[in-house]
Amino acid sequence: MDTGAVLAFIGGYFAAAVGVFLLYSPVIVLVLALLVTAGLLRLLAWPFLYLVRKLRRKPGPPQDGSWLLH
Repeated sequence: MDTGAVLAFIGGYFAAAVGVFLLYSPVIVLVLALLVTAGLLRLLAWPFLYLVRKLRRKPGPPQDGSWLLH
């Protein structure tokens, strides 16, 4: 193979890679947007999740020894 054929193959592979990227770029952008949205929603929901966990936690035994006097 001569240099022109090798460069043509390299150019073809590069053009195919760019074409596939452009073809799937809306999907890539959508996946990235969904990941960012999910992260923001989780960040916004974090205080409420913490509050629910705190309210559902059963109270532990008293830490002092005053229960012995009852």
